[in-house]
Amino acid sequence: MLSIVLRSTSWIALSRTGNSSSRPSLVNTDVFLISGDPFLRTQKAKALAAEIEKKTGGSLTHQSFDLSEKPLEDVLAAAKTLPFFSSGQILYIQGAELLKEPDLVVLTAYLDHPAPKTTLILEADNLKGASELQKIVKAKGQLILLANEEARGVGATFIQQKLMQYHKTMAPGAKSRVLAMCGEAVMFLDTMLERLVQFAGDQQEIDEDMVNRFEENWTEMDVFKLTNALVDRDPARALKVFRDLMGLYEADLFSLVGILHWQLRQLWQAAMLLTSGISEREIGSKLRMSPSRLNALRRFPVERLESAVEALYQIDRKSKSGQIEGVSGLEAWLLEYTAS
Repeated sequence: MLSIVLRSTSWIALSRTGNSSSRPSLVNTDVFLISGDPFLRTQKAKALAAEIEKKTGGSLTHQSFDLSEKPLEDVLAAAKTLPFFSSGQILYIQGAELLKEPDLVVLTAYLDHPAPKTTLILEADNLKGASELQKIVKAKGQLILLANEEARGVGATFIQQKLMQYHKTMAPGAKSRVLAMCGEAVMFLDTMLERLVQFAGDQQEIDEDMVNRFEENWTEMDVFKLTNALVDRDPARALKVFRDLMGLYEADLFSLVGILHWQLRQLWQAAMLLTSGISEREIGSKLRMSPSRLNALRRFPVERLESAVEALYQIDRKSKSGQIEGVSGLEAWLLEYTAS
């Protein structure tokens, strides 16, 4: 599970998959499958867990698993073993898109006779090619597809809640700018807003000019140099800049991952504009990107860039949950995506 700490989950705009009368009762549902943005999935899972605990009238045991690291059989063995003195349990299972046909046979057999007082919450980044899994869950529980457009609504609400904690406001233009730069990756908003609040200092309102100056100040941290080394596929330079960032500037890893994502998002925007035939001059002006950087981007396929962003998601999630050591994970990521 992504361990982004929120003060409240009551504000979250949750996905609807049909009218309330058509959805099964949470108390009688043994399995959920949630697909979509990692941040939205986490919040939906938290909200489901809270509702299940409320209806069962007690606190339940929570366990998290990742199917990229543990086979389904082991997860289901845990599902069948209720911890001592526990009135029930909820299992969060990441990577449901990795399930193959033999796994689905095992899952179906389990759901035919599910363990009492146990709820499975399966999570998937996407469900392309997983029609059989969807069919199984629809028959036995609840399928929840979180639309990408929800990210902006949830993101806007999250910004408002975060600003209230620090007694600050944000101009509409600044809010739009932040949401546009993060795209659908609202999981990084928490880090970005923490840094913006620090950058604002005593100023109560964060305006668009401040957001622009905040982005420009990243050059002082050499973050542009790091993403340039990535696009240039220069592993030695990328590692050197990364280590300088972690040492000289005492950058914390989670902030750096968030800022890296912001930069990769900008590179992706430039790549899409290039493929659509927009001139380099226009792109450079719009995104404040140098011609040399745009030229290097032509040698970095869009598919590889998208893969790098997805891998960065996983590093953020696993380092926050203690599944990997963050610095070594990010170094491995840099070496992989700077490889020729």
